[in-house]
Amino acid sequence: MQQQYNTKCAGVKRLMREAMELREPTELYHAQPLEDNLFEWHFTVRGASGSDYEGGIYHGRLLFPVEYPMKPPNMILLTPNGRFELNTKICLSISGHHPETWLPSWSARTCLLAIIGFMPTAGGGALGSLEYPKEERRKLAKLSGNWTCDKCQCQMKNVLLPVSDENSKEAEEAKTLGAQLNAQKPKETSGNVNKQEEKSENLVETVNAESELASENENLNESPPAPSAQIPTPNAPAQIPAPSRISAPRPSDSTDYSLFVIVPLVSIAIAILVILIARRILIM
Repeated sequence: MQQQYNTKCAGVKRLMREAMELREPTELYHAQPLEDNLFEWHFTVRGASGSDYEGGIYHGRLLFPVEYPMKPPNMILLTPNGRFELNTKICLSISGHHPETWLPSWSARTCLLAIIGFMPTAGGGALGSLEYPKEERRKLAKLSGNWTCDKCQCQMKNVLLPVSDENSKEAEEAKTLGAQLNAQKPKETSGNVNKQEEKSENLVETVNAESELASENENLNESPPAPSAQIPTPNAPAQIPAPSRISAPRPSDSTDYSLFVIVPLVSIAIAILVILIARRILIM
């Protein structure tokens, strides 16, 4: 499998290391990746003692993202259990539904312990949760040992080690982790659902109102504008017209300026003619 993946990738290195750590089954859990897919694991967990799932052995899938361990895996239960829906990504604070609460320091082992400790808690309407009666859950727990996975061909009663008193430490760790996750669990109550539906309805009404307003504005733009009537302002002072400025008359462009040139020339010509006549007389 190492030849199929880039061993320099942080996620690949992390998953390979965890697979080595979990290669041997314990009394409470066991998990290993598929032979052809490092990012899909099959796991088996034992039901918590003192709960409706005591004596049950449950099988499921862990789907790791490429960004692991920076993002959480998705968890899917395959064995009928009465707590989680089958073949559905369950909603936990440690699952892919809530990456905001995931810690990169958590591992596949943490996910297994979380499932063990979380199963006895109430579903509270979370995604993928079920609320079967106690009798039905106990019945399913007894039948789970004979359940066989179609993918890995594992029969549940042959996967884990027999129960002993040595697993009390891990069982207590699973119980504590389940209680912590239950306290952090985002609750999706019917009230929140109703609020979301009301918000959706209000949004639809707002969009419809905006559409109607836009169509009305288009109609107004197409119709000719009505003449605006000036409404006199009450008690407004009368406006006194400003005095008009008296401008000096400008000469007309049609004035004939040739007289100012012809008259002097004629006078000069007459004077010259008189002088010539006088000289002629004196010579005679």
